[in-house]
Amino acid sequence: MPFLTLEDPNAKIRGSRDPLGVQPVWSAFGRHVVTNLTTVSTSVRGFTTLLLGRYFTADLVDRGMATREDALNIFLRMEQVCAYAQYVGQGVDDDIRGIERVKRFVDEQNGRVVIQTDRRGRILSDQKTYGLWGLYSVSARRSGLIPEGSLGVSPEAREFVERCYVSRLNGATRPLQQLLTKGGVLDTRGGDPLFAAVAKMLSRKLLPDEIEFYARFLRDGLEVENVEPERQARFRELLETVADLAVPTGRAEVLQLSRRARARDRGLATRLERIAHLEAFLASSDALFQHLLTQDGQEPDRVADEVGSRWGRRVPNLDRGAFHELHDEIRSIVGPAMARCMEQCYAGLHDGDYKEALLALLDWNQVVMSDRGASPWLRCGEHGRLDVRYRGNDQLLPNKNELNELWGNSYFIDSLKSVTKQLEQ
Repeated sequence: MPFLTLEDPNAKIRGSRDPLGVQPVWSAFGRHVVTNLTTVSTSVRGFTTLLLGRYFTADLVDRGMATREDALNIFLRMEQVCAYAQYVGQGVDDDIRGIERVKRFVDEQNGRVVIQTDRRGRILSDQKTYGLWGLYSVSARRSGLIPEGSLGVSPEAREFVERCYVSRLNGATRPLQQLLTKGGVLDTRGGDPLFAAVAKMLSRKLLPDEIEFYARFLRDGLEVENVEPERQARFRELLETVADLAVPTGRAEVLQLSRRARARDRGLATRLERIAHLEAFLASSDALFQHLLTQDGQEPDRVADEVGSRWGRRVPNLDRGAFHELHDEIRSIVGPAMARCMEQCYAGLHDGDYKEALLALLDWNQVVMSDRGASPWLRCGEHGRLDVRYRGNDQLLPNKNELNELWGNSYFIDSLKSVTKQLEQ
């Protein structure tokens, strides 16, 4: 995938993030139930903007009005135009990447905003990486909306864009092409046909054709390759029936979804059960690791006793048999060294041997950071005391009741909830 590094900066975790290296693990298990969305690709209008940017980029290149080397700059300008159209034209201020600069530029420039890819126009400090190009392209490609490379959209997406959006530009097409190729000033104060046309295209209320299109490609993932057809659609139907789409997913909800899925899709039910088992371990491991980052200079025995007094004889919701069934998949994702550390940590948490769990976490972090060419965040130093190299924020270790419902990773379920809720119009 030649544009992976450019368009998906989160694919490779840097040394300062995810110290236990669990993102690839929970992501892989999440892909069994949500096949196409990511934690950040949650806005339907974000996908609209992505499609418009890529469509006009390819169109301008095909017409000889731009070169392939201009593709990124054209896209970024279209993203800026759409951001202002949503904020000023539709009153949206909570669903736009770069909204703080959008607001500031509108105020500072009295509504006549610069559309350009230098510091005068960028709506993010690194718009390429942290805007829609960087954060939505992989999800859109997996959903069947865009092809490999930096130009164009899929044939079905092209027909949709031309029918639902381009046809509504009327006489504003030529001014938009000029603004995208050369940059310039966009007048958001009213009376500019170009601004009015784009703002109307990005209406808060989705058209029936838009709902049908985005439901198929984004919400239900019906065009994702190499997955079981319609499983995501069945899961989405369960979410609409059982879950609160406005509330982040938690343990009780996932277990309820699993129970309700058994009658219709036992495979889905099993996948949700596996997620619940995995997260009981990952959430408690992370809580303990974060606590260790605040224990510089402490003896492991003392820290383990403190954890035991708060968590009790064992961590709830852990089951050796269930973890054994997850182990082969985990090992295939992270390799034998990290899988071995995870297994040792699991045993310690399951048995209430918190010193064993603590020491396993130190080894676990060391394996992860070594693979990244970095130093571990903590270790046992002189006299066997904890030596913390990356101090965490002071926070109270969760109590046993809190631990019972602890949930830290999304498994992309919240993203599916968000898209589903936006399409309920």
